[in-house]
Amino acid sequence: MPTQRPPAQNHGEPIWLREAERDAKPKAHPLTRERIVRAAMAVADSEGLDAVSIRRIAGELKARPMSLYAHIDSKDDLFELMHDAAAEETLVGDAPSDWREALRVLARSNRAAALRHPWLLATRDTGCPVGPASLRRMDESAAAVRGLDADGAVLRALILAVDTFTLGHVMAELSGGIRRRTTEEADTARRAATTEYVQKQIDAGGLPHLAETGFSELLHNDDPEASFERGLDWLLAGAAESLTK
Repeated sequence: MPTQRPPAQNHGEPIWLREAERDAKPKAHPLTRERIVRAAMAVADSEGLDAVSIRRIAGELKARPMSLYAHIDSKDDLFELMHDAAAEETLVGDAPSDWREALRVLARSNRAAALRHPWLLATRDTGCPVGPASLRRMDESAAAVRGLDADGAVLRALILAVDTFTLGHVMAELSGGIRRRTTEEADTARRAATTEYVQKQIDAGGLPHLAETGFSELLHNDDPEASFERGLDWLLAGAAESLTK
């Protein structure tokens, strides 16, 4: 005697409609190392490196703190992975054949990444080990100057000079108020007060050279990108003249 099927339940809706509703429900994303690193970078971008902790990142990902340890062993691991992920954003691929233009492209990319991730300066200074992306960035820098008729020490010094200028300029931009974590009103008041103070010192006659340069106006209103490009022009022009001697 054939086995009878149980009576079909009447769901009241066609199956394809029920499946569409089920598919539309949000699904939990699996926890991966990449998601952990990206969440940590987002926290560091908005609140600084000190805000990054295993517990905080787990909360951002709606996960248990212990579950992160299946992907990383410590917060130091997380900082190293964050640093290398930021370094990957500096990679440019095929750079111009002219060494000056190649270094210029690399410098712009480096500056942009450091402005997006100001904590990159801190992880760089704390000596995060060189990761895969950092190594590729070093290789791109070496490729940029490979056509120059100079020994290795000179080429390394040239690359270092450009990197030092670039990151130094970023530090000046950040300390000058860019991305300062204050309200617009407080930032505007601080800028106005500082400019007024400098102008008073100039008006008192004790700073004649600053008066000639209009420093009080330049203090906060310089275009940082134009300033960066001008300084980079001077650096590369000086390097080119030195290398032809």
